[in-house]
Amino acid sequence: PYVDELPVPPLRKLGGTVVIGEALHQFHRDLAPARSWGYAGATHMGPTFIAKRGENIPTVFENRLNDHIFAKDIDLSHHGTCALDLVIPPVSVHLHGAPNKPEHDGNAMDLFRPGISRVYEFNNDIQASTLWLHDHAMGNTRLNVYGGLATQYWVRDEWDTGEADNPLGLPSGDYEIPLTVQDKMFWDDGMPRFYATPTVPRNWWQGGFCGDVMCVNGKVWPNLNVDRGLYRFRLLNGASLSTYTFYFSNRMLFHVIGTDGGLLDAPVLTHQITVGVGERFDLLVDFSSLQVGEKIQLLNDEQIVWPGQMLGSKMIPNIMQFTARETRGFVGPVPVTLRGGAGQPEKLPPLDQPEFVRTVTLNWLLDNRIPFSDMNINNMRYEDEPIEMPVQGRIEQWDFVNNSPWDHTMHLHLVQFRIIGRQDFRTGLYLLFNPPPPKKGKRWAPSAERYVRGRAMDLPLPVEDGWKDTVRCPPGQITRILVRFPTAEEL
Repeated sequence: PYVDELPVPPLRKLGGTVVIGEALHQFHRDLAPARSWGYAGATHMGPTFIAKRGENIPTVFENRLNDHIFAKDIDLSHHGTCALDLVIPPVSVHLHGAPNKPEHDGNAMDLFRPGISRVYEFNNDIQASTLWLHDHAMGNTRLNVYGGLATQYWVRDEWDTGEADNPLGLPSGDYEIPLTVQDKMFWDDGMPRFYATPTVPRNWWQGGFCGDVMCVNGKVWPNLNVDRGLYRFRLLNGASLSTYTFYFSNRMLFHVIGTDGGLLDAPVLTHQITVGVGERFDLLVDFSSLQVGEKIQLLNDEQIVWPGQMLGSKMIPNIMQFTARETRGFVGPVPVTLRGGAGQPEKLPPLDQPEFVRTVTLNWLLDNRIPFSDMNINNMRYEDEPIEMPVQGRIEQWDFVNNSPWDHTMHLHLVQFRIIGRQDFRTGLYLLFNPPPPKKGKRWAPSAERYVRGRAMDLPLPVEDGWKDTVRCPPGQITRILVRFPTAEEL
Protein backbone atom coordinates (compact mmCIF):
# COMPACT_ATOMS: atom_id res chain seq x y z
CA PRO A 1 0.00 0.00 0.00
CA TYR A 2 0.80 3.70 -0.49
CA VAL A 3 3.54 3.28 -3.11
CA ASP A 4 1.54 4.91 -5.94
CA GLU A 5 0.55 8.55 -6.04
CA LEU A 6 -3.15 9.40 -6.17
CA PRO A 7 -4.15 10.28 -9.75
CA VAL A 8 -6.06 13.58 -9.89
CA PRO A 9 -8.27 13.60 -13.01
CA PRO A 10 -8.14 16.68 -15.21
CA LEU A 11 -11.14 18.97 -15.49
CA ARG A 12 -13.16 18.87 -18.72
CA LYS A 13 -15.93 21.16 -19.88
CA LEU A 14 -18.95 19.87 -21.76
CA GLY A 15 -19.24 19.93 -25.55
CA GLY A 16 -17.39 18.19 -28.35
CA THR A 17 -17.03 14.41 -28.46
CA VAL A 18 -16.37 12.14 -25.48
CA VAL A 19 -14.96 8.81 -26.61
CA ILE A 20 -15.91 5.77 -24.55
CA GLY A 21 -12.83 3.68 -25.19
CA GLU A 22 -10.40 1.02 -24.06
CA ALA A 23 -6.80 1.43 -22.91
CA LEU A 24 -4.18 -0.25 -20.75
CA HIS A 25 -4.21 0.91 -17.14
CA GLN A 26 -1.81 0.09 -14.33
CA PHE A 27 -3.71 -0.13 -11.05
CA HIS A 28 -0.60 -0.62 -8.88
CA ARG A 29 3.17 -0.47 -9.23
CA ASP A 30 3.45 -4.24 -8.81
CA LEU A 31 0.70 -5.11 -11.30
CA ALA A 32 1.09 -5.30 -15.07
CA PRO A 33 -1.01 -2.88 -17.15
CA ALA A 34 -4.42 -4.35 -17.89
CA ARG A 35 -7.38 -3.74 -20.15
CA SER A 36 -9.60 -0.97 -18.86
CA TRP A 37 -12.35 1.39 -20.00
CA GLY A 38 -12.61 5.14 -19.62
CA TYR A 39 -14.19 8.36 -20.85
CA ALA A 40 -12.48 11.04 -22.94
CA GLY A 41 -9.08 9.40 -23.28
CA ALA A 42 -8.70 8.29 -19.66
CA THR A 43 -7.12 4.86 -19.19
CA HIS A 44 -9.58 4.23 -16.36
CA MET A 45 -12.67 6.24 -15.33
CA GLY A 46 -12.46 9.73 -16.82
CA PRO A 47 -11.91 13.44 -16.34
CA THR A 48 -13.98 15.41 -13.87
CA PHE A 49 -16.67 17.01 -15.98
CA ILE A 50 -17.41 20.65 -15.14
CA ALA A 51 -20.67 22.46 -15.93
CA LYS A 52 -22.03 25.86 -15.02
CA ARG A 53 -25.57 26.17 -13.75
CA GLY A 54 -27.99 26.66 -16.63
CA GLU A 55 -25.32 25.86 -19.22
CA ASN A 56 -26.87 22.92 -21.08
CA ILE A 57 -24.35 22.10 -23.81
CA PRO A 58 -24.95 19.12 -26.13
CA THR A 59 -22.13 16.60 -25.84
CA VAL A 60 -21.50 13.63 -28.13
CA PHE A 61 -20.63 10.29 -26.50
CA GLU A 62 -19.11 7.82 -28.96
CA ASN A 63 -18.86 4.10 -28.20
CA ARG A 64 -15.49 2.80 -29.43
CA LEU A 65 -15.27 -0.27 -27.22
CA ASN A 66 -13.96 -3.61 -28.42
CA ASP A 67 -15.14 -6.93 -27.01
CA HIS A 68 -16.25 -6.84 -23.38
CA ILE A 69 -13.30 -6.98 -20.99
CA PHE A 70 -15.48 -9.03 -18.60
CA ALA A 71 -17.12 -11.23 -21.22
CA LYS A 72 -16.55 -14.35 -19.08
CA ASP A 73 -18.53 -12.75 -16.24
CA ILE A 74 -21.65 -11.82 -18.21
CA ASP A 75 -24.71 -13.81 -17.17
CA LEU A 76 -26.75 -14.28 -20.35
CA SER A 77 -29.81 -15.23 -18.29
CA HIS A 78 -29.72 -11.82 -16.65
CA HIS A 79 -32.52 -9.55 -17.84
CA GLY A 80 -31.41 -7.27 -20.66
CA THR A 81 -28.30 -9.21 -21.73
CA CYS A 82 -27.64 -11.13 -24.92
CA ALA A 83 -24.73 -12.86 -26.65
CA LEU A 84 -23.91 -9.68 -28.59
CA ASP A 85 -22.88 -8.03 -25.31
CA LEU A 86 -19.80 -10.26 -25.15
CA VAL A 87 -18.36 -8.97 -28.44
CA ILE A 88 -20.02 -5.58 -29.06
CA PRO A 89 -20.87 -4.23 -25.59
CA PRO A 90 -23.64 -1.64 -25.32
CA VAL A 91 -23.48 1.44 -23.11
CA SER A 92 -25.89 4.01 -21.71
CA VAL A 93 -24.65 7.28 -20.19
CA HIS A 94 -26.44 8.29 -16.98
CA LEU A 95 -25.76 11.55 -15.15
CA HIS A 96 -26.63 10.42 -11.64
CA GLY A 97 -28.53 13.17 -9.85
CA ALA A 98 -29.52 15.47 -12.71
CA PRO A 99 -33.14 16.34 -13.65
CA ASN A 100 -32.72 15.36 -17.28
CA LYS A 101 -35.34 14.89 -19.93
CA PRO A 102 -35.99 11.15 -20.36
CA GLU A 103 -34.21 10.95 -23.70
CA HIS A 104 -31.04 12.36 -22.07
CA ASP A 105 -31.21 10.44 -18.80
CA GLY A 106 -29.29 7.30 -19.74
CA ASN A 107 -32.12 4.86 -19.22
CA ALA A 108 -30.87 1.30 -18.79
CA MET A 109 -32.66 0.19 -21.97
CA ASP A 110 -31.57 3.20 -24.05
CA LEU A 111 -28.40 1.55 -25.40
CA PHE A 112 -25.90 2.14 -28.18
CA ARG A 113 -23.19 -0.26 -29.33
CA PRO A 114 -19.64 0.25 -30.70
CA GLY A 115 -19.48 2.41 -33.79
CA ILE A 116 -22.49 4.45 -32.72
CA SER A 117 -22.60 7.82 -30.96
CA ARG A 118 -25.31 9.54 -28.96
CA VAL A 119 -25.87 13.23 -28.18
CA TYR A 120 -26.71 14.01 -24.56
CA GLU A 121 -27.88 17.38 -23.32
CA PHE A 122 -27.69 17.26 -19.56
CA ASN A 123 -29.88 19.60 -17.52
CA ASN A 124 -27.48 21.66 -15.40
CA ASP A 125 -30.10 24.07 -14.14
CA ILE A 126 -29.43 23.00 -10.55
CA GLN A 127 -27.47 24.28 -7.61
CA ALA A 128 -23.75 23.64 -7.38
CA SER A 129 -23.36 19.97 -6.56
CA THR A 130 -21.28 16.81 -6.87
CA LEU A 131 -22.91 14.43 -9.36
CA TRP A 132 -21.38 11.44 -11.06
CA LEU A 133 -21.57 10.14 -14.59
CA HIS A 134 -21.63 6.38 -15.08
CA ASP A 135 -22.65 3.67 -17.47
CA HIS A 136 -26.13 2.22 -16.97
CA ALA A 137 -26.46 -0.58 -19.54
CA MET A 138 -29.19 -3.04 -18.61
CA GLY A 139 -27.77 -6.28 -17.23
CA ASN A 140 -24.18 -5.02 -17.39
CA THR A 141 -24.10 -1.83 -15.30
CA ARG A 142 -22.07 -3.49 -12.53
CA LEU A 143 -19.46 -4.79 -14.99
CA ASN A 144 -19.18 -1.60 -17.03
CA VAL A 145 -18.80 0.62 -13.96
CA TYR A 146 -16.28 -1.82 -12.44
CA GLY A 147 -14.38 -1.74 -15.73
CA GLY A 148 -13.97 2.04 -15.47
CA LEU A 149 -17.05 3.77 -16.86
CA ALA A 150 -17.66 6.08 -13.89
CA THR A 151 -16.39 9.56 -13.12
CA GLN A 152 -17.34 12.67 -11.19
CA TYR A 153 -19.32 15.62 -12.58
CA TRP A 154 -19.37 18.98 -10.78
CA VAL A 155 -21.94 21.71 -11.30
CA ARG A 156 -20.81 25.25 -10.48
CA ASP A 157 -22.98 28.27 -9.74
CA GLU A 158 -22.57 31.94 -8.87
CA TRP A 159 -21.49 31.15 -5.29
CA ASP A 160 -19.57 27.91 -5.63
CA THR A 161 -17.61 29.04 -8.68
CA GLY A 162 -14.47 26.96 -8.33
CA GLU A 163 -12.40 30.13 -8.67
CA ALA A 164 -9.75 31.17 -6.17
CA ASP A 165 -11.85 34.14 -5.04
CA ASN A 166 -15.18 32.28 -4.82
CA PRO A 167 -17.73 34.02 -2.54
CA LEU A 168 -17.87 31.09 -0.11
CA GLY A 169 -14.12 31.11 0.52
CA LEU A 170 -13.76 27.41 -0.29
CA PRO A 171 -10.49 25.75 -1.37
CA SER A 172 -10.11 25.51 -5.13
CA GLY A 173 -7.62 24.59 -7.82
CA ASP A 174 -5.05 22.09 -6.54
CA TYR A 175 -6.89 22.01 -3.21
CA GLU A 176 -10.19 20.69 -4.60
CA ILE A 177 -9.84 16.98 -5.40
CA PRO A 178 -12.25 14.15 -6.29
CA LEU A 179 -11.93 10.90 -4.34
CA THR A 180 -13.81 8.05 -6.03
CA VAL A 181 -13.54 4.91 -3.89
CA GLN A 182 -14.11 1.37 -5.18
CA ASP A 183 -13.11 -2.02 -3.83
CA LYS A 184 -11.53 -4.37 -6.38
CA MET A 185 -9.81 -7.72 -6.78
CA PHE A 186 -7.11 -8.70 -9.29
CA TRP A 187 -5.85 -11.71 -11.20
CA ASP A 188 -2.09 -12.32 -11.15
CA ASP A 189 -1.72 -10.77 -14.61
CA GLY A 190 -2.98 -7.40 -13.30
CA MET A 191 -6.46 -7.70 -14.79
CA PRO A 192 -9.34 -6.67 -12.49
CA ARG A 193 -11.23 -9.72 -11.32
CA PHE A 194 -15.00 -9.62 -10.88
CA TYR A 195 -15.36 -13.32 -10.12
CA ALA A 196 -15.12 -13.18 -6.34
CA THR A 197 -17.36 -15.97 -5.09
CA PRO A 198 -16.14 -19.54 -5.81
CA THR A 199 -19.47 -20.94 -4.61
CA VAL A 200 -21.16 -19.38 -7.66
CA PRO A 201 -20.17 -20.26 -11.26
CA ARG A 202 -18.18 -17.49 -12.90
CA ASN A 203 -20.72 -16.54 -15.55
CA TRP A 204 -23.62 -16.33 -13.08
CA TRP A 205 -24.72 -13.11 -11.47
CA GLN A 206 -23.31 -13.06 -7.94
CA GLY A 207 -25.75 -10.71 -6.28
CA GLY A 208 -22.98 -8.28 -5.38
CA PHE A 209 -19.22 -7.94 -5.42
CA CYS A 210 -16.78 -7.50 -2.51
CA GLY A 211 -13.10 -7.03 -3.34
CA ASP A 212 -9.97 -7.39 -1.24
CA VAL A 213 -8.13 -4.13 -2.04
CA MET A 214 -9.32 -0.54 -2.22
CA CYS A 215 -8.88 1.75 -5.20
CA VAL A 216 -9.15 5.54 -5.16
CA ASN A 217 -9.34 7.26 -8.55
CA GLY A 218 -8.24 3.99 -10.13
CA LYS A 219 -5.13 3.32 -8.00
CA VAL A 220 -4.77 0.67 -5.31
CA TRP A 221 -4.16 2.20 -1.86
CA PRO A 222 -2.61 5.44 -3.17
CA ASN A 223 -0.72 8.19 -1.37
CA LEU A 224 -1.41 11.91 -1.72
CA ASN A 225 1.28 14.42 -0.79
CA VAL A 226 -0.58 17.35 0.75
CA ASP A 227 0.35 20.91 1.58
CA ARG A 228 -0.27 21.80 5.20
CA GLY A 229 -3.60 23.57 4.83
CA LEU A 230 -7.28 23.12 4.03
CA TYR A 231 -8.44 20.77 1.25
CA ARG A 232 -11.83 20.18 -0.31
CA PHE A 233 -12.46 16.53 -1.17
CA ARG A 234 -15.45 15.40 -3.26
CA LEU A 235 -16.02 11.88 -1.94
CA LEU A 236 -17.93 9.27 -3.98
CA ASN A 237 -18.63 5.65 -3.08
CA GLY A 238 -18.46 4.03 -6.52
CA ALA A 239 -18.47 0.45 -5.24
CA SER A 240 -20.72 -2.39 -6.35
CA LEU A 241 -22.13 -3.36 -2.95
CA SER A 242 -20.21 -2.11 0.06
CA THR A 243 -21.08 0.70 2.44
CA TYR A 244 -18.00 2.39 3.96
CA THR A 245 -17.46 4.31 7.19
CA PHE A 246 -14.47 6.59 6.68
CA TYR A 247 -12.24 8.12 9.36
CA PHE A 248 -8.61 9.24 9.72
CA SER A 249 -6.01 7.15 11.53
CA ASN A 250 -5.24 10.00 13.96
CA ARG A 251 -8.98 10.51 14.55
CA MET A 252 -8.71 14.10 13.34
CA LEU A 253 -11.95 16.01 12.89
CA PHE A 254 -13.13 17.24 9.51
CA HIS A 255 -16.12 19.16 8.14
CA VAL A 256 -18.90 17.94 5.86
CA ILE A 257 -20.17 20.83 3.74
CA GLY A 258 -22.38 19.16 1.16
CA THR A 259 -24.45 16.16 0.11
CA ASP A 260 -25.43 14.69 -3.27
CA GLY A 261 -27.41 17.74 -4.36
CA GLY A 262 -25.44 20.65 -2.97
CA LEU A 263 -24.30 22.53 0.10
CA LEU A 264 -25.58 22.15 3.65
CA ASP A 265 -26.73 25.23 5.54
CA ALA A 266 -23.52 25.13 7.60
CA PRO A 267 -20.47 22.86 7.89
CA VAL A 268 -20.90 19.83 10.15
CA LEU A 269 -17.91 18.82 12.26
CA THR A 270 -17.39 15.06 12.59
CA HIS A 271 -14.67 12.41 12.95
CA GLN A 272 -16.27 9.83 10.62
CA ILE A 273 -18.83 9.50 7.86
CA THR A 274 -20.81 6.53 6.51
CA VAL A 275 -21.29 6.50 2.74
CA GLY A 276 -23.56 4.13 0.82
CA VAL A 277 -23.11 3.05 -2.79
CA GLY A 278 -23.57 6.02 -5.12
CA GLU A 279 -23.65 8.62 -2.32
CA ARG A 280 -21.44 11.70 -2.43
CA PHE A 281 -20.24 13.94 0.37
CA ASP A 282 -18.34 17.22 0.12
CA LEU A 283 -15.59 17.45 2.77
CA LEU A 284 -13.18 20.04 4.15
CA VAL A 285 -10.06 18.49 5.70
CA ASP A 286 -7.40 20.58 7.44
CA PHE A 287 -3.84 19.22 7.33
CA SER A 288 -2.23 22.36 8.77
CA SER A 289 -1.49 20.72 12.14
CA LEU A 290 0.59 17.91 10.62
CA GLN A 291 4.35 17.91 10.90
CA VAL A 292 6.46 17.83 7.73
CA GLY A 293 6.66 14.22 6.58
CA GLU A 294 3.88 13.06 8.89
CA LYS A 295 1.64 10.38 7.40
CA ILE A 296 -1.99 9.64 8.20
CA GLN A 297 -4.32 7.14 6.62
CA LEU A 298 -7.94 7.27 5.56
CA LEU A 299 -9.48 4.10 7.01
CA ASN A 300 -12.75 2.17 6.90
CA ASP A 301 -14.35 0.19 9.73
CA GLU A 302 -17.72 -0.67 8.18
CA GLN A 303 -18.15 -4.43 8.20
CA ILE A 304 -19.47 -5.92 4.97
CA VAL A 305 -22.88 -7.58 4.93
CA TRP A 306 -23.10 -10.99 6.58
CA PRO A 307 -23.91 -12.97 3.41
CA GLY A 308 -20.60 -11.73 2.02
CA GLN A 309 -18.82 -12.78 5.21
CA MET A 310 -20.32 -16.26 4.89
CA LEU A 311 -18.80 -16.52 1.41
CA GLY A 312 -15.35 -15.49 2.63
CA SER A 313 -15.28 -11.74 1.90
CA LYS A 314 -13.66 -9.50 4.49
CA MET A 315 -13.74 -5.84 5.42
CA ILE A 316 -10.99 -3.71 3.84
CA PRO A 317 -9.68 -1.28 6.50
CA ASN A 318 -7.14 0.72 4.44
CA ILE A 319 -8.25 3.29 1.87
CA MET A 320 -5.36 5.69 1.15
CA GLN A 321 -2.58 7.73 2.78
CA PHE A 322 -1.79 11.44 3.09
CA THR A 323 1.80 12.67 3.56
CA ALA A 324 2.41 16.25 4.72
CA ARG A 325 4.80 18.39 2.69
CA GLU A 326 6.72 21.38 3.91
CA THR A 327 4.64 23.78 1.81
CA ARG A 328 1.88 25.73 3.48
CA GLY A 329 -1.42 25.31 1.65
CA PHE A 330 -4.79 27.03 1.60
CA VAL A 331 -5.06 29.05 4.81
CA GLY A 332 -8.61 30.39 4.59
CA PRO A 333 -10.93 29.56 7.50
CA VAL A 334 -13.77 27.06 7.35
CA PRO A 335 -16.94 29.07 6.58
CA VAL A 336 -19.31 29.52 9.51
CA THR A 337 -22.33 29.22 7.20
CA LEU A 338 -22.79 28.10 3.61
CA ARG A 339 -26.36 29.23 3.03
CA GLY A 340 -28.41 32.17 4.18
CA GLY A 341 -25.60 34.66 4.71
CA ALA A 342 -24.43 37.58 2.60
CA GLY A 343 -23.11 36.36 -0.74
CA GLN A 344 -24.51 32.86 -0.14
CA PRO A 345 -27.41 30.86 -1.60
CA GLU A 346 -30.71 30.66 0.23
CA LYS A 347 -31.09 28.32 3.18
CA LEU A 348 -32.52 24.87 2.62
CA PRO A 349 -36.32 25.07 2.66
CA PRO A 350 -38.28 23.49 5.52
CA LEU A 351 -39.87 20.13 4.83
CA ASP A 352 -43.35 20.37 3.29
CA GLN A 353 -46.32 18.25 4.23
CA PRO A 354 -46.68 15.39 1.76
CA GLU A 355 -49.74 15.22 -0.46
CA PHE A 356 -49.38 11.46 -0.80
CA VAL A 357 -47.58 8.68 1.10
CA ARG A 358 -46.19 5.77 -0.90
CA THR A 359 -44.77 2.50 0.48
CA VAL A 360 -41.88 0.89 -1.42
CA THR A 361 -40.72 -2.56 -0.30
CA LEU A 362 -37.14 -3.78 -0.78
CA ASN A 363 -37.23 -7.57 -0.91
CA TRP A 364 -34.78 -10.46 -0.91
CA LEU A 365 -36.21 -13.71 -2.25
CA LEU A 366 -35.26 -17.21 -3.31
CA ASP A 367 -33.93 -17.68 -6.83
CA ASN A 368 -34.27 -20.94 -8.72
CA ARG A 369 -30.47 -21.19 -9.17
CA ILE A 370 -28.72 -19.29 -6.39
CA PRO A 371 -30.28 -19.12 -2.89
CA PHE A 372 -31.25 -15.64 -1.79
CA SER A 373 -29.97 -13.76 -4.81
CA ASP A 374 -33.23 -12.38 -6.17
CA MET A 375 -33.85 -8.80 -5.08
CA ASN A 376 -36.78 -6.68 -6.18
CA ILE A 377 -38.92 -3.65 -5.47
CA ASN A 378 -42.58 -4.24 -4.55
CA ASN A 379 -42.36 -7.86 -5.77
CA MET A 380 -42.20 -6.52 -9.33
CA ARG A 381 -39.94 -7.35 -12.25
CA TYR A 382 -38.40 -4.67 -14.42
CA GLU A 383 -40.69 -5.57 -17.31
CA ASP A 384 -43.71 -5.08 -15.01
CA GLU A 385 -43.33 -1.31 -15.35
CA PRO A 386 -44.57 0.97 -14.07
CA ILE A 387 -43.46 -0.10 -10.62
CA GLU A 388 -44.46 3.36 -9.38
CA MET A 389 -46.36 6.20 -11.07
CA PRO A 390 -45.78 9.47 -9.19
CA VAL A 391 -47.78 12.50 -10.23
CA GLN A 392 -45.79 15.37 -11.71
CA GLY A 393 -45.80 18.44 -9.51
CA ARG A 394 -46.95 16.52 -6.42
CA ILE A 395 -45.06 16.32 -3.12
CA GLU A 396 -44.82 12.69 -2.04
CA GLN A 397 -43.47 10.84 0.98
CA TRP A 398 -41.77 7.59 0.04
CA ASP A 399 -41.36 4.99 2.79
CA PHE A 400 -38.66 2.47 1.84
CA VAL A 401 -39.38 -0.71 3.83
CA ASN A 402 -36.19 -2.79 3.79
CA ASN A 403 -36.94 -6.48 4.32
CA SER A 404 -33.47 -7.55 3.18
CA PRO A 405 -30.49 -8.26 5.48
CA TRP A 406 -28.24 -5.45 4.21
CA ASP A 407 -28.01 -1.74 3.52
CA HIS A 408 -29.43 -0.83 0.16
CA THR A 409 -28.97 2.63 -1.28
CA MET A 410 -31.98 3.80 -3.27
CA HIS A 411 -31.56 6.28 -6.12
CA LEU A 412 -34.39 8.15 -7.79
CA HIS A 413 -33.77 9.43 -11.30
CA LEU A 414 -34.67 12.99 -12.33
CA VAL A 415 -35.19 14.41 -8.82
CA GLN A 416 -33.54 15.53 -5.60
CA PHE A 417 -35.20 14.82 -2.27
CA ARG A 418 -34.85 15.32 1.48
CA ILE A 419 -34.59 12.62 4.13
CA ILE A 420 -37.37 12.74 6.75
CA GLY A 421 -35.98 10.04 9.01
CA ARG A 422 -35.64 6.33 9.75
CA GLN A 423 -37.47 3.96 12.08
CA ASP A 424 -37.03 0.32 13.09
CA PHE A 425 -39.89 -2.08 12.36
CA ARG A 426 -40.64 -5.71 13.28
CA THR A 427 -39.73 -7.49 10.07
CA GLY A 428 -40.96 -10.91 11.20
CA LEU A 429 -44.43 -9.71 12.21
CA TYR A 430 -44.68 -7.56 9.09
CA LEU A 431 -44.01 -10.56 6.82
CA LEU A 432 -46.15 -12.90 8.94
CA PHE A 433 -49.28 -10.78 8.67
CA ASN A 434 -48.53 -9.52 5.14
CA PRO A 435 -47.16 -12.56 3.32
CA PRO A 436 -45.75 -11.66 -0.11
CA PRO A 437 -47.26 -13.33 -3.20
CA PRO A 438 -45.60 -16.62 -4.21
CA LYS A 439 -44.63 -15.25 -7.62
CA LYS A 440 -43.28 -11.95 -8.84
CA GLY A 441 -45.37 -9.63 -10.97
CA LYS A 442 -48.10 -8.79 -8.46
CA ARG A 443 -47.50 -5.54 -6.62
CA TRP A 444 -46.82 -6.04 -2.91
CA ALA A 445 -46.22 -2.90 -0.85
CA PRO A 446 -48.15 -3.00 2.44
CA SER A 447 -47.53 -0.22 4.92
CA ALA A 448 -45.25 -1.09 7.82
CA GLU A 449 -46.60 1.60 10.15
CA ARG A 450 -48.36 -0.93 12.43
CA TYR A 451 -45.08 -2.75 13.02
CA VAL A 452 -42.72 0.09 13.99
CA ARG A 453 -40.59 -0.25 17.12
CA GLY A 454 -41.25 2.60 19.53
CA ARG A 455 -42.81 5.93 18.74
CA ALA A 456 -39.76 8.01 17.99
CA MET A 457 -38.33 8.33 14.51
CA ASP A 458 -34.60 8.92 14.10
CA LEU A 459 -34.09 12.19 12.25
CA PRO A 460 -31.54 12.34 9.42
CA LEU A 461 -27.95 12.69 10.52
CA PRO A 462 -26.73 16.31 10.33
CA VAL A 463 -24.31 15.31 7.53
CA GLU A 464 -27.18 14.06 5.33
CA ASP A 465 -29.72 16.81 6.08
CA GLY A 466 -29.48 18.36 2.63
CA TRP A 467 -30.51 17.67 -0.94
CA LYS A 468 -30.07 14.01 -1.84
CA ASP A 469 -30.66 11.75 -4.82
CA THR A 470 -29.36 8.57 -3.16
CA VAL A 471 -30.30 7.41 0.33
CA ARG A 472 -28.92 4.61 2.46
CA CYS A 473 -31.72 2.31 3.65
CA PRO A 474 -30.54 0.09 6.54
CA PRO A 475 -32.05 -3.39 6.98
CA GLY A 476 -35.07 -3.72 9.26
CA GLN A 477 -35.86 -0.02 8.96
CA ILE A 478 -38.33 2.26 7.23
CA THR A 479 -36.42 5.07 5.52
CA ARG A 480 -38.67 8.02 4.76
CA ILE A 481 -37.94 10.69 2.15
CA LEU A 482 -39.85 13.72 0.86
CA VAL A 483 -39.74 14.33 -2.87
CA ARG A 484 -41.43 16.65 -5.32
CA PHE A 485 -41.61 15.39 -8.88
CA PRO A 486 -41.00 18.09 -11.51
CA THR A 487 -43.56 18.92 -14.13
CA ALA A 488 -42.82 18.36 -17.81
CA GLU A 489 -42.21 22.10 -18.22
CA GLU A 490 -39.56 22.04 -15.48
CA LEU A 491 -37.49 19.27 -17.09
